[in-house]
Amino acid sequence: MTWNIRHLSKYALPALLFIAAFAFWRFLYPQALAYQEQFQLFLFDTDYLLGRLAVPGGVARWTAEALTQFDNNVTAGALIMALLYVILRQLTWRVMRREGAPAESLFWQAASLVPVLLLWFMQGDVNVMPMYTVALILALSAMCLLPEGKVTGWVYVIVICPLLYWAAGPVTFAFGVYLLLRRPLQGIVALVWTAACVILSYLWVPYPLSHLFHGIGYYRYPEVVSYVMAGLTLLCGVLPRLSKIAVKPGKTDWLGLAVVVLAGLILVPMGYEKKTYELMDYDYLVRRQQWNKVIAKAEREQPDLPMSVCATDLALGMTGQLGDRAFDFYQNGVEGLLPAFKKNFVSQLITSEAYFHLGLVNTAQRFSFEAMECIPDNNKSARVVKRLAETNLINGQYGVARKYLDMLEKTVFYRKWAQRTKRLLGDEAAINAHPLYGKMRQNRLQTDFLFSEREVDKVIGQLFLQNPENDLAKQYLLVCPLLQRNIPKFMNYLSIIENKTRYFPLAAQQGIIFAYMQQKQQPPKGTVSPMVTQTYQRFVQTYSMGGINSQQMEDFRYTLWYYLLSGVPAGKEGQS
Repeated sequence: MTWNIRHLSKYALPALLFIAAFAFWRFLYPQALAYQEQFQLFLFDTDYLLGRLAVPGGVARWTAEALTQFDNNVTAGALIMALLYVILRQLTWRVMRREGAPAESLFWQAASLVPVLLLWFMQGDVNVMPMYTVALILALSAMCLLPEGKVTGWVYVIVICPLLYWAAGPVTFAFGVYLLLRRPLQGIVALVWTAACVILSYLWVPYPLSHLFHGIGYYRYPEVVSYVMAGLTLLCGVLPRLSKIAVKPGKTDWLGLAVVVLAGLILVPMGYEKKTYELMDYDYLVRRQQWNKVIAKAEREQPDLPMSVCATDLALGMTGQLGDRAFDFYQNGVEGLLPAFKKNFVSQLITSEAYFHLGLVNTAQRFSFEAMECIPDNNKSARVVKRLAETNLINGQYGVARKYLDMLEKTVFYRKWAQRTKRLLGDEAAINAHPLYGKMRQNRLQTDFLFSEREVDKVIGQLFLQNPENDLAKQYLLVCPLLQRNIPKFMNYLSIIENKTRYFPLAAQQGIIFAYMQQKQQPPKGTVSPMVTQTYQRFVQTYSMGGINSQQMEDFRYTLWYYLLSGVPAGKEGQS
């Protein structure tokens, strides 16, 4: 029995933790890894390193950002997250063993998982930064290295507190709490000395004292105090000393393991709010241009927020299905195509993608730049810097494009792309022949101007008139007035499209027959299919019998007519 339990601690628990963490981050929440990576720009650069080391917690922050850049590959990111969890657990157990926890105690082995599980739960809040995990590891490492000698112990405390504070930040207080319970006098000195280090650092770093006490870089919003984070920091200092309490082996051991595992299975998922991660997943898929996966996701569960509706409509447009399938999904007016600008560093990126693919390159550039400037912790964004390099390249602003490409050359995952793109600078023929940038040059408006978001359909119309082969602009131009419930405008826009190309998708046919039947006229031959005509006749008959709210109208919920007459967004979400 003892042999089995010892090996459970040494091999089985870390192995199971690693497998569970890897599967969780790789297969359930890869979008969370991509989210963290896209809102930083880690540079292998001396100035970048010195800038991080000049602030308390700089070593932890630089290390965490160096690791986070690998989240660009979600498999590598999941492996790193799992490894960090195992390191945190192993350090916790090592300190507990030092304080007297029996190696054969399954109860205390299970207890050593508690800090990891709490951290796992906390990271459901995407604003908890990876730096905090690294900082905890550094604090626990300092506990492991504490010498037993009295004199060496005092020397260690005096030296390690300022060093640990500058390396890891205020999690140094966990070390002080640990000492307070182990050697009270040294603990008091460690806590006072750490507090003095925080106050002294205020004299030369440009941060409010309150921010220094709750950590620079632990949380994306510097002014926010996370009490759960503070509680976990305290627990890391207290738990090792609690392990001195004797626990009878046998049923208590297995019960403790069962409680910890069950609590983890219940607690951890509670930290991951469904709507937040659903939106992150849309952003992740759009960034990688996995349009069919966006549509499949929307088919599984109807999108119902501007960000997710925008992603769905963009995916439909990029696959040529918007005119046929727009009303298969929830729609919230033109906001679903191109949401209005908001001072937000997340949602504007999807809107920027829609503008970019339409050909409104300058608007996409503005949305991207504003999104990056709104990042609360003043980080730059690798994703945005890449997009800014592209938009300036398309616009012929080669000096500005070079500046962004120079930055990306100092990264791991964007270096080769930056070097390839640099070869295009100034080479008009190569840019015009490029499958993306050449297309964008054809699609973009040749004259730049400001426009009201209320008149975005007119700008899309100009994109189409300038280049009738701009398929996305054609689809957006057709759907815009339908989402506005403006049938006269739709008929006007349809005539503009007809002058350039023949395009009668399902939504157009439903709009045409609706417009003509309102005037008690038959639509022109060949514009509406017999099936659409028959479906409309059944719709009118059902509507005349029970109105839009009758149960029988559910058969027509995925039609333009239902959307027009209900006065509420279309979709099966039951929100009408």
